[in-house]
Amino acid sequence: MFRAAFLSGMLVVASGTSAEPPPLLKTADAQAIAALVSGGAAKQTVQELSLNHRMRGSEGYRRAAELIRSRLEEYGLAEASIIALPADGTIFYGTQRSRPAWNGEFAELWEQRQESGRWIDAERIASWEDQPITLAQDSVNGSANTSLIDVGTGTSDRDYAGKDVRGKLVMTSSQPEDVAKLAITKYGAAGIVSWAQNQKQAWWGEDESLIRWGHLDTWKDPTFAFMVSPARAHSWQERLAKGETVRLRAIVKAGRSPGQYLIPTAVIPGRDRTREIVYSCHLDHPSPGANDNASGCAGILEVARSLNRLVKEGRLPRPERTLRFIWPCEVECTISLLNARPEFAERTLATIHLDMIGGRTETTKGILRVEGSPPSSPSFVDDVAFALTRWVNRQTFGFADSNSGDWPLVDPDGGKEALQAKVGGFSEGSDHEVWAEGSWRTPIIYVSDWPDRYIHTNRDVPRISTRPR
Repeated sequence: MFRAAFLSGMLVVASGTSAEPPPLLKTADAQAIAALVSGGAAKQTVQELSLNHRMRGSEGYRRAAELIRSRLEEYGLAEASIIALPADGTIFYGTQRSRPAWNGEFAELWEQRQESGRWIDAERIASWEDQPITLAQDSVNGSANTSLIDVGTGTSDRDYAGKDVRGKLVMTSSQPEDVAKLAITKYGAAGIVSWAQNQKQAWWGEDESLIRWGHLDTWKDPTFAFMVSPARAHSWQERLAKGETVRLRAIVKAGRSPGQYLIPTAVIPGRDRTREIVYSCHLDHPSPGANDNASGCAGILEVARSLNRLVKEGRLPRPERTLRFIWPCEVECTISLLNARPEFAERTLATIHLDMIGGRTETTKGILRVEGSPPSSPSFVDDVAFALTRWVNRQTFGFADSNSGDWPLVDPDGGKEALQAKVGGFSEGSDHEVWAEGSWRTPIIYVSDWPDRYIHTNRDVPRISTRPR
């Protein structure tokens, strides 16, 4: 994360071998940035953000937004504030219908056992308080005290043939939103238990302890769903195959209500206040959500802190263009912002978007990617980012190879391996695509590590330091 934040900080200050100077930069400016940017500070922010279940419009999201704003104020950035845009299910931003806020208050799933002729709670399987990711997004109030029926994928009528699921809990290997129409609306199930796995990558299915983020349809699914691990589901399947009864008790207090899209923002004023370079990330996602995307949010906060301090202390010149930092929820908040406040797009010359920059390669199996604008909108901005990235690649490889160098670019609490970022290309998948699309055609830089075998699961957690104290 230190290297990604350092690279991002260098992108707006532009005026081999270890002695190779950084491209497009004065050596003294690059040294000042490298000396101040802190991977440890960014990791602390990741740890704090990961405690909040950051669903759109939720109290967890609000806490995360207020944390960012308070840090911006503490660091002395200008115009630190939170933009609030109504989101109530009726207002449209462009062609996008705003979604109401969703909050969870309480949710528990218990397995029961029979004792003295009655069923009693025996093991707590899921808990909103312990792991909010176990409650599917957009679940609503509900309860059930009943048996569990396995419906396989649950996406076709044949999955329910010969099974009486009315008033029961159904277990599925699919996402809850894919089975709710049949399971709930057509066949009358009381609720859903899903063991849907993470995105299919090379490591898909290897870790059966994963609990994946689940979803219900915001508009169509008046029900609740719990997410469990494949290991748990397979254990239940074995027992059900033997003719055993698996009985569960579920209770959920959650729901949707009119709310707001909250977008923290602040600026480092440039000599030209009419044009801006935007740093973007996305603040939402389930707890823990450390790499996706507390890391990108922490990264741009650290860039903001470092550059603002260096400018105020006179160690960096004031930027020619104003630097703006924004923390929206993914895609829908960016669409809402650019439609509600078109002046943001009109002022923006380029957007640097950080989405997942903190993954530890040995754990996630990903690599950092630095991509540019789509071929339909070529920009020299791409060349600036690619030149700086290749330089960081060379410097970190040289240090890893020899344990020496003028530009090791390491943090005391971080790794020493070479960055080996993949440079070039364009792909979709985050807010940068909104900035780049035809309505706004803003040049973009997209920084993200991928793949990540733990994305959207209970295992996307901050790494605990092993550095000797």
